[in-house]
Amino acid sequence: MTHELIFTLLYSLAFAAILLTGEVLHGVLKVRTELTRKFSHSAASLLTLTFPLVYNSYAYVVVMGSVFFLILAIAERRKLLQSINDVDRKSYGGVLLPVAITTSFVISVLMDSTRLFIIPILILAISDSLAGILGMAYGHKTKKIRLFNFQLNKTYLGSGIFFITAFLGSMQALHWLYGNYSYFNLTMALSVAATTALMEALSSKGLDNITVPLTAILVLLMF
Repeated sequence: MTHELIFTLLYSLAFAAILLTGEVLHGVLKVRTELTRKFSHSAASLLTLTFPLVYNSYAYVVVMGSVFFLILAIAERRKLLQSINDVDRKSYGGVLLPVAITTSFVISVLMDSTRLFIIPILILAISDSLAGILGMAYGHKTKKIRLFNFQLNKTYLGSGIFFITAFLGSMQALHWLYGNYSYFNLTMALSVAATTALMEALSSKGLDNITVPLTAILVLLMF
């Protein structure tokens, strides 16, 4: 049994434990679904940041991502996993998360560039969740974004937090990867933060779980 297979089994157990923890928080402790969704989203995303340290290829990640995509799709259809699916609005965010993580990892392996995985997933794990939580908590007190003649269902507060955390996270990731805070890295981080914040504001129904990381990857490929 290879070490990659062993880690795949351990990762699968860890992801299952995250989902189970969310169910306990929601079903037993009565934590709001929006918060348990963000918990599962962030915890799972942060855990995957260790993938580059474990996997030399993407085969096991594709298999694991496909399995969890099917589990989450079935759970949504049959109204299971209430810590994720007990919401009135239509959202594809839950089933898109394993797709986003898998796609980002495959691209990073094919392009031989760890930053193409670390930065997009870090933004998903931290920026997206913080923007959502603060938007829910204080959205009624702040103005929603108006772009030309279109009223978006996102607040200036949420998008501002998204931009700031995406910039800081990208800068720190680039420093960790390359060992400096150069002007080049600063420009890269600002570009990623600005474009992903805009894409997050424009996306609805949980589609930002796929549009945000893909936007980050496209911008990073320009540098």
